[in-house]
Amino acid sequence: MEKRAGIQAFEKFKHINTLNALSGGDVTKWDDIMNMPYERLLTKLLLNKTEAEYQRRYTEMLQANKS
Repeated sequence: MEKRAGIQAFEKFKHINTLNALSGGDVTKWDDIMNMPYERLLTKLLLNKTEAEYQRRYTEMLQANKS
């Protein structure tokens, strides 16, 4: 579904996609993020991924219970 929606259009931005996500879309925070320890950023990205997976599963369970 993501491919049909055009997700590949973001490939040209490479690491900027991650930087933008970590900054919440606030370009004024990019320099601060770039100066953070690599391990902290990886931990945050892992946390974001875990939260998204949980939210997806939880939403699926709620929808299944409505059926």
